[in-house]
Formats: sequence, structure tokens, C-alpha cells
Amino acid sequence: MATLQMETAPSTPHLMLEQSRIIRAPRARVYEAWTKPESLTQWFGPADMHCPTATLDVRVGGNYRIEVAPNEAAVPGQACKVSTAVGHYTQVVPNELLQFTWSPDWNLGEESLVTVSFLDARGGTQITIRHERFASEQSRDGHNKGWIGCLDKLEAQAATL
Repeated sequence: MATLQMETAPSTPHLMLEQSRIIRAPRARVYEAWTKPESLTQWFGPADMHCPTATLDVRVGGNYRIEVAPNEAAVPGQACKVSTAVGHYTQVVPNELLQFTWSPDWNLGEESLVTVSFLDARGGTQITIRHERFASEQSRDGHNKGWIGCLDKLEAQAATL
């Protein structure tokens, strides 16, 4: 009697991205840029967007809500498209680590995980963003572009931190 072998679907690759950057500011100030709404709104968002509002309850179990909108001026009589990401903090170590879930309204049903670490580095702070558990490669690639834009703006903002 022949033995049947079941074919299995290829395993889904672990979808994640990681980016690091040296920000020319003290670690406590870079951490504050991530944890104070008035600071976060100054730099957060992809290159072509800005952050009009952010609500942050930075503690384990605390929730956040971040809105981003296009930079171009709104057309009179037409609402500007605002996108929102929400989630909750799963780890908070002041001046060292933030970890939070990430559920953006542009990828409904997706909940990924973001870990941001802060380390002293020559001339400033090394920040590393690890974003994982994406639903698709397309989502990962889009977020990769978004985080590049965020880090570019944070780096440019470093002199005011």
C-alpha cells in the first residue's frame, strides 16, 4: 500500500523590518520626543505627511492614538484625509525602550508590534525601530518608507530637542 504524503503550504515568512539611526541629542531628550505629544507632533509621520494630533498614555497597558495627514494644503470645501494608528504600550522602560502594538486604519485588521530602543552613542543617541508581525510584504514595505520619513524628520529636529 502506498504512503500518502501531504503537501503543506510554505510557511509564511516572518515579516519584520529594522532601522537604526544616530540622533544628535541626549537619550532622555530623544525618548521624550517619543513620549510627549507636543514633541511627537513636531516630527512624526512619513516624509509627505505631518502629525496634527497625538494622545499618548505612556505606561504598560496605556493606549495611544496618532493621527497623520498629508502636508499639502486642503482643497477649499474638501476634507483632508486623516489617517490614524492606535494601540497600547506593552513595555515601557524610561529612556531605554518603548514597545507598543500598532493598528493603522489604512490596514484594517492588522495589528503589528513596534519596539523602539534608545542607546547612548558617540555624539548622541542610537535609536532602533523594530517593527514586526505584518500581515503582508506590502504592509511591511509601506511601513519601512514611513519609518524612514519619521527618522529623517526626527534627525532634522534633533537641534531643537
